[in-house]
Amino acid sequence: MIVGGGTAGWMSAALLKRVLGETVEIELVESEEIGIVGVGEATIPPIQHVNAVLGLDEAEFLRETRSTIKLAIRFENWRVPGELYYHTFGAPGRSQAFCHFHHFWTRAQQAGGDSSLWEYDLN
Repeated sequence: MIVGGGTAGWMSAALLKRVLGETVEIELVESEEIGIVGVGEATIPPIQHVNAVLGLDEAEFLRETRSTIKLAIRFENWRVPGELYYHTFGAPGRSQAFCHFHHFWTRAQQAGGDSSLWEYDLN
C-alpha cells in the first residue's frame, strides 16, 4: 500500500508495479480532502532513469506533459543578500581524458586568468 498520491505516490506505484510486476498488488491511497501543494513541481536529470524503467519515450513524455528541460536551480540571496548562485545539472567546460575541466580553469586562475567559471557552463 502506498499512502499519499501526488507525483511521488503515483511514480512510486508505477515503478513498483513495473519492477515487481504481478508479484505484488499495489493500492494507492490518497485523500480528496488534502489539496495540491501549489509550489510547482520540477524534476532533476535522474528522471530520465525513472522514465526509462517505466518504458516512457522522453520526447513524447515532454510533449504530452507540456514540460521543459530544467538546466539549473537558481538560489537567490545565497550567502548574502543580493548574491545569486546557480546549481547546474551539467559540468562546465569540456574535460580531457583523465582531467576534468575545472582543473584546467583553476590552473588558469592561478596563472592570472580572471574569467568566471560560469562563462564555460552552457547551463
